[in-house]
Amino acid sequence: MIYQEKANEIKGKVEEYKRDSDTWKVAKKSKDIVVYCRPSTEFHGHLYKAEGVIDASPERVYEFIEPKEGGPRTKWDKAVKCIENIETVEQDLVIVRTCTHSAAMGLISSRDFVDLCATVRDDNCIATIAASVEHPKCPAEPKYVRGTNYACGLSCYRIEGEPDKTKLIHICQADLGGMLPRQLVESSLPGAMMDFYHNLRDALRKE
Repeated sequence: MIYQEKANEIKGKVEEYKRDSDTWKVAKKSKDIVVYCRPSTEFHGHLYKAEGVIDASPERVYEFIEPKEGGPRTKWDKAVKCIENIETVEQDLVIVRTCTHSAAMGLISSRDFVDLCATVRDDNCIATIAASVEHPKCPAEPKYVRGTNYACGLSCYRIEGEPDKTKLIHICQADLGGMLPRQLVESSLPGAMMDFYHNLRDALRKE
Protein backbone atom coordinates (compact mmCIF):
# COMPACT_ATOMS: atom_id res chain seq x y z
CA MET A 1 0.00 0.00 0.00
CA ILE A 2 2.87 2.35 0.77
CA TYR A 3 4.35 1.74 -2.68
CA GLN A 4 0.98 2.36 -4.37
CA GLU A 5 0.66 5.68 -2.50
CA LYS A 6 4.18 6.58 -3.60
CA ALA A 7 3.31 5.74 -7.21
CA ASN A 8 0.23 7.98 -7.06
CA GLU A 9 2.38 10.80 -5.70
CA ILE A 10 4.90 10.35 -8.54
CA LYS A 11 2.10 10.33 -11.11
CA GLY A 12 0.69 13.60 -9.79
CA LYS A 13 4.07 15.32 -9.93
CA VAL A 14 4.91 14.09 -13.43
CA GLU A 15 1.50 15.19 -14.72
CA GLU A 16 2.06 18.61 -13.16
CA TYR A 17 5.46 18.93 -14.86
CA LYS A 18 3.97 18.03 -18.23
CA ARG A 19 1.07 20.47 -17.88
CA ASP A 20 3.25 23.41 -16.87
CA SER A 21 4.13 25.48 -19.93
CA ASP A 22 5.22 28.75 -18.31
CA THR A 23 8.38 28.17 -16.28
CA TRP A 24 10.62 26.29 -18.70
CA LYS A 25 13.58 27.60 -20.66
CA VAL A 26 15.17 25.88 -23.65
CA ALA A 27 18.36 24.01 -22.68
CA LYS A 28 19.08 22.34 -26.03
CA LYS A 29 17.26 22.14 -29.35
CA SER A 30 17.48 20.39 -32.70
CA LYS A 31 15.11 20.46 -35.64
CA ASP A 32 12.78 17.88 -34.05
CA ILE A 33 13.74 17.54 -30.37
CA VAL A 34 13.59 20.19 -27.65
CA VAL A 35 14.99 19.87 -24.14
CA TYR A 36 13.68 22.33 -21.55
CA CYS A 37 14.87 22.93 -17.99
CA ARG A 38 13.88 24.72 -14.82
CA PRO A 39 15.08 24.62 -11.20
CA SER A 40 13.85 21.56 -9.32
CA THR A 41 11.74 22.04 -6.22
CA GLU A 42 12.93 18.66 -4.84
CA PHE A 43 16.73 19.06 -4.78
CA HIS A 44 19.46 21.57 -5.59
CA GLY A 45 19.54 20.83 -9.30
CA HIS A 46 17.37 21.06 -12.39
CA LEU A 47 14.27 19.39 -13.75
CA TYR A 48 14.42 18.58 -17.47
CA LYS A 49 11.69 17.93 -20.02
CA ALA A 50 12.34 16.70 -23.56
CA GLU A 51 9.79 16.43 -26.35
CA GLY A 52 10.03 14.75 -29.74
CA VAL A 53 8.09 12.57 -32.19
CA ILE A 54 9.02 8.92 -32.75
CA ASP A 55 8.03 6.99 -35.89
CA ALA A 56 6.34 4.05 -34.15
CA SER A 57 3.11 3.40 -32.27
CA PRO A 58 2.94 4.22 -28.55
CA GLU A 59 2.78 0.52 -27.71
CA ARG A 60 5.90 -0.19 -29.75
CA VAL A 61 7.80 2.75 -28.27
CA TYR A 62 6.81 1.71 -24.76
CA GLU A 63 8.10 -1.81 -25.39
CA PHE A 64 11.52 -0.32 -26.13
CA ILE A 65 11.69 2.21 -23.28
CA GLU A 66 10.21 0.14 -20.44
CA PRO A 67 12.79 -0.29 -17.64
CA LYS A 68 12.49 -4.06 -17.57
CA GLU A 69 15.03 -6.77 -16.83
CA GLY A 70 15.62 -8.70 -20.05
CA GLY A 71 13.80 -6.09 -22.15
CA PRO A 72 15.11 -4.23 -25.23
CA ARG A 73 16.20 -1.13 -23.28
CA THR A 74 19.69 -2.34 -22.39
CA LYS A 75 20.37 -3.29 -26.02
CA TRP A 76 19.95 0.20 -27.46
CA ASP A 77 20.15 2.72 -24.58
CA LYS A 78 23.87 3.48 -24.51
CA ALA A 79 23.62 5.08 -21.06
CA VAL A 80 22.31 1.90 -19.41
CA LYS A 81 24.58 -0.97 -18.42
CA CYS A 82 21.96 -3.23 -16.83
CA ILE A 83 18.45 -3.31 -15.37
CA GLU A 84 17.64 -5.69 -12.51
CA ASN A 85 14.19 -6.50 -11.16
CA ILE A 86 14.43 -6.25 -7.36
CA GLU A 87 10.76 -6.77 -6.43
CA THR A 88 7.43 -7.05 -8.24
CA VAL A 89 5.01 -5.24 -5.95
CA GLU A 90 1.98 -5.91 -8.15
CA GLN A 91 1.09 -5.78 -11.82
CA ASP A 92 2.53 -2.59 -13.36
CA LEU A 93 4.41 -1.70 -10.15
CA VAL A 94 7.99 -2.90 -9.68
CA ILE A 95 11.23 -1.92 -7.99
CA VAL A 96 14.21 -2.00 -10.33
CA ARG A 97 17.91 -1.27 -10.08
CA THR A 98 19.46 0.46 -13.07
CA CYS A 99 23.22 0.71 -13.52
CA THR A 100 24.66 3.25 -15.93
CA HIS A 101 27.86 3.47 -17.90
CA SER A 102 30.31 6.28 -17.21
CA ALA A 103 29.51 9.50 -19.08
CA ALA A 104 31.01 12.81 -20.22
CA MET A 105 34.20 11.11 -21.44
CA GLY A 106 34.63 9.39 -18.08
CA LEU A 107 34.20 12.51 -15.95
CA ILE A 108 30.94 11.07 -14.60
CA SER A 109 31.59 7.56 -13.25
CA SER A 110 29.07 4.70 -13.28
CA ARG A 111 25.94 5.24 -11.20
CA ASP A 112 23.18 3.01 -9.92
CA PHE A 113 19.59 3.91 -9.09
CA VAL A 114 16.96 1.92 -7.18
CA ASP A 115 13.55 3.08 -8.37
CA LEU A 116 9.89 2.37 -7.86
CA CYS A 117 8.56 2.16 -11.44
CA ALA A 118 4.89 2.20 -12.38
CA THR A 119 3.19 1.73 -15.72
CA VAL A 120 0.29 4.14 -16.26
CA ARG A 121 -2.21 3.82 -19.12
CA ASP A 122 -5.17 5.74 -20.46
CA ASP A 123 -6.80 6.16 -23.89
CA ASN A 124 -4.21 8.69 -25.07
CA CYS A 125 -0.98 7.62 -23.39
CA ILE A 126 1.11 4.80 -21.97
CA ALA A 127 3.86 5.86 -19.59
CA THR A 128 6.50 4.59 -17.22
CA ILE A 129 7.00 6.82 -14.18
CA ALA A 130 9.54 6.45 -11.39
CA ALA A 131 11.30 7.80 -8.33
CA SER A 132 14.03 6.39 -6.14
CA VAL A 133 13.32 4.33 -3.02
CA GLU A 134 15.42 2.41 -0.52
CA HIS A 135 15.21 -1.37 -0.55
CA PRO A 136 16.82 -3.90 1.83
CA LYS A 137 17.79 -6.22 -1.03
CA CYS A 138 19.75 -3.50 -2.76
CA PRO A 139 22.30 -1.71 -0.57
CA ALA A 140 24.84 0.64 -2.14
CA GLU A 141 27.89 -0.99 -3.75
CA PRO A 142 31.40 0.50 -3.70
CA LYS A 143 31.85 0.26 -7.47
CA TYR A 144 28.83 2.50 -8.14
CA VAL A 145 27.86 5.94 -6.91
CA ARG A 146 24.25 5.73 -5.75
CA GLY A 147 22.13 8.33 -7.53
CA THR A 148 18.62 9.52 -6.76
CA ASN A 149 15.79 9.94 -9.25
CA TYR A 150 13.09 12.33 -8.17
CA ALA A 151 9.69 12.11 -9.88
CA CYS A 152 10.42 11.36 -13.54
CA GLY A 153 8.99 9.44 -16.46
CA LEU A 154 8.63 8.65 -20.14
CA SER A 155 5.18 9.24 -21.64
CA CYS A 156 4.11 7.92 -25.05
CA TYR A 157 1.22 9.94 -26.46
CA ARG A 158 -0.96 9.00 -29.40
CA ILE A 159 -1.05 11.48 -32.28
CA GLU A 160 -4.52 11.83 -33.78
CA GLY A 161 -4.69 10.49 -37.33
CA GLU A 162 -1.16 9.06 -37.18
CA PRO A 163 -1.30 5.67 -35.45
CA ASP A 164 2.34 4.89 -36.27
CA LYS A 165 3.73 7.98 -34.61
CA THR A 166 4.23 8.83 -30.94
CA LYS A 167 4.86 12.07 -29.11
CA LEU A 168 7.40 11.10 -26.47
CA ILE A 169 7.80 13.34 -23.42
CA HIS A 170 10.78 12.60 -21.18
CA ILE A 171 10.85 14.04 -17.66
CA CYS A 172 14.24 13.74 -15.94
CA GLN A 173 15.09 14.87 -12.41
CA ALA A 174 18.26 13.08 -11.35
CA ASP A 175 20.66 13.80 -8.54
CA LEU A 176 23.75 11.93 -9.71
CA GLY A 177 25.32 11.98 -6.25
CA GLY A 178 29.03 12.17 -5.52
CA MET A 179 31.02 15.38 -5.71
CA LEU A 180 30.28 16.37 -9.30
CA PRO A 181 30.45 20.06 -10.24
CA ARG A 182 26.92 21.22 -10.98
CA GLN A 183 28.07 22.81 -14.24
CA LEU A 184 29.30 19.42 -15.50
CA VAL A 185 25.94 17.80 -14.82
CA GLU A 186 23.92 20.63 -16.31
CA SER A 187 26.04 20.69 -19.47
CA SER A 188 25.87 16.92 -20.01
CA LEU A 189 22.26 15.98 -19.21
CA PRO A 190 20.47 17.83 -22.05
CA GLY A 191 22.78 16.23 -24.61
CA ALA A 192 22.28 12.82 -23.02
CA MET A 193 18.51 13.25 -23.29
CA MET A 194 18.78 14.13 -26.99
CA ASP A 195 21.00 11.08 -27.52
CA PHE A 196 18.24 8.99 -25.93
CA TYR A 197 15.83 10.03 -28.69
CA HIS A 198 18.37 9.46 -31.47
CA ASN A 199 19.35 6.01 -30.16
CA LEU A 200 15.70 5.01 -29.69
CA ARG A 201 14.88 6.02 -33.27
CA ASP A 202 17.84 4.07 -34.59
CA ALA A 203 16.85 0.97 -32.63
CA LEU A 204 13.26 1.09 -33.88
CA ARG A 205 14.40 1.54 -37.49
CA LYS A 206 16.62 -1.55 -37.24
CA GLU A 207 13.79 -3.77 -36.01
